[in-house]
Amino acid sequence: MLINNLLLRSIIKDFNIKLTQTAVENYYSQALNYSASELNSFLSQDLPLFWQEYLIPLLIYPVWGLSILVSATYLVSQNLLLGLLFSVGGGLMVIPQFVFNKQLQTAGENFSKARETSLKRMTDFSKGVLTIRSNQAGEDFSKKLIDDVEAAETAQYKFYTSHNIVMFWTGPLKGLGMIVPFVIGLLLLNSSGMSLTTLIAMMTASTNFISPLQQLLEASASLQSTSPLRKKILSVLSLRNLKTNECQARPMNEIPTIQVEQLTKKFSDKLLFNNLTFQAKPGQHLLLTGSSGSGKSSFFKILTGEDSDFSGEAKLIDSSKQVYQPSYSTISLIHQNPYLFNDTLRNNLTLFQDYSDSELEKVLKKVHLWDEIPEKLDYRLNGNNLSGGQAMKLEIARSLLRQKPILLADEITSSLDSENAKEIHQLLKKLPATIIEIAHKYQIEDYDVHYHLQNHQLVEQ
Repeated sequence: MLINNLLLRSIIKDFNIKLTQTAVENYYSQALNYSASELNSFLSQDLPLFWQEYLIPLLIYPVWGLSILVSATYLVSQNLLLGLLFSVGGGLMVIPQFVFNKQLQTAGENFSKARETSLKRMTDFSKGVLTIRSNQAGEDFSKKLIDDVEAAETAQYKFYTSHNIVMFWTGPLKGLGMIVPFVIGLLLLNSSGMSLTTLIAMMTASTNFISPLQQLLEASASLQSTSPLRKKILSVLSLRNLKTNECQARPMNEIPTIQVEQLTKKFSDKLLFNNLTFQAKPGQHLLLTGSSGSGKSSFFKILTGEDSDFSGEAKLIDSSKQVYQPSYSTISLIHQNPYLFNDTLRNNLTLFQDYSDSELEKVLKKVHLWDEIPEKLDYRLNGNNLSGGQAMKLEIARSLLRQKPILLADEITSSLDSENAKEIHQLLKKLPATIIEIAHKYQIEDYDVHYHLQNHQLVEQ
């Protein structure tokens, strides 16, 4: 039993690691189309439920199956008729499995959906609590959250109750499957020449047939109820681990020219760009403006290689006229609201890549953040202990550390006060990189060229 348990746990451990790795890699490469809360639900809830309700029952099937086969063989060898009766009697316990098959599958599907919905609501509540508070919607939003949690708990209750109902009906059938053959055996004692001792031994052996069969039925109930979850797991396992553009792209040792030619892009039925032409020379600081929804962020996605669904060309050209495809190996996107991981400043910078502390210190000094952090690289961030300006400096430091020759800045000063915004712009001016910045509030003297996106074209102002 110890060896079986150790082997079982080892298989589960390896499976969990493999599945988690597959899910994370495909989520990162965007092959797995999950939201953040769906990924969390999959890894923290679906995965444990899968091995508990499916993988373990599946792995014990051969053990109980062999036990049933041995017991049935013994019963038949003692007396063919009674052996078959005891075996068929034990098989009566299978009936509830077929009767409640659809109910078990429905309960499993409802539980999976309700659990996922409640986790999404919890995530929204925790991340959007300031919005909820400022709109004084706490009571109503909390009620909706509790309703979703209650729905998930109710679905879980029905899920396990369905199992219990199946096992409840197996009890009487189990007794019937033992008593009826035993009574028939008593009636046939004289005519069959079989002794009472043998009959009692057969009845005892039938318990060794019925008990593992009962375990097998419990396992079958679990397998039936996890059908939707099983499909979900298999769909993730079937995904290919796509190589991201960071592995495919070639690094550049200079600042390239950005060249966009005859770019046409539609989003649904909306035309964003129509034969758009654009060029950014090495080291330029360009301003990109345009009305909301005009396609500024979509243009950035094309420049980073995130979006390849367009006609025309977007390319990088070095001084020797060699052409490169846009990718994150060359281009860094500075986000409006940088994400701060719950970890040290060191790990927030390196993101667990291999950089020396001296390299980290160097870039932090460049962005004027080194002297502002009390515990330096070991300082733990929690999302609330850096100001908006400091968070933006950290985001820029991430790009500097990776020596990206092109920086795309998306409304990076919109949430900063004028003093911090000015400091960030002064910092950007000193960087040895081409910078394209989307902004609504700006000082025109901070830029070399100003482009305005209108009528599906970039027009130089």
